[in-house]
Amino acid sequence: MTPGIRHHDSRFAQNRFAPHRAAQQSADRPQARRAAGRGIRRLVAAALAAGVALSLAACSNADPLAEQQYGDSADKGYISGTGAVKEFAADQRPAPVTFSGTTEDGRQVTQDDLSGKVSVVNFWYAACPPCRAEAGDLKTLHSEFESQGVEFLGVNVRDGGETAQAFERNYGIDYPSVLDAEAAGGTVQAAFAAAGVPPKAVPTTVVIGRDGRVTATILGQLDAGTLRALIKTAVAE
Repeated sequence: MTPGIRHHDSRFAQNRFAPHRAAQQSADRPQARRAAGRGIRRLVAAALAAGVALSLAACSNADPLAEQQYGDSADKGYISGTGAVKEFAADQRPAPVTFSGTTEDGRQVTQDDLSGKVSVVNFWYAACPPCRAEAGDLKTLHSEFESQGVEFLGVNVRDGGETAQAFERNYGIDYPSVLDAEAAGGTVQAAFAAAGVPPKAVPTTVVIGRDGRVTATILGQLDAGTLRALIKTAVAE
């Protein structure tokens, strides 16, 4: 052994500092877990944000009117019925409805255009969710009964011509709609109310017999099978 130099046992040194290292490692574990947790939360947040962005993009691509319904400037307020059906017995039907209005393409329509025919009148507007949900059924039923002389007429209670036509193109609706926004007077709605069948909900669907009297109403989103049966009943009279 070299004089003046003291040699230490390495095992003694390791054992001497082992408690300190163990304490340090124990203190570091919560910090590591917290850091890992923050990393996971960041990944989850990023994934959720990406999912929302993809969902919104898909909605907009699938439906050009989605922005109108969900945009910040959209007025989403509407009164939705329950789909309740009311049929009127022949001796209890309201008086014939007398109305006139202008369609989305500028044509005049009155009750005389429906005279002598079974008619279906649907009150709607573009950003109304149940109106959108039932649009396909109305298109199908119109095609089904057109050859039997049944007339379909929409009454748009809120939109201008451009918005109404965009909705019709989007859903393939090929029958006309009268523009009857309440801000402009809502005269067609008032005429139906005066006849005893106010459109209390949006949508409302009214079946009119050949004599101009209302045979049935549906307040709220229609069921295709129910409306089909109501039309067949009116056609058979």
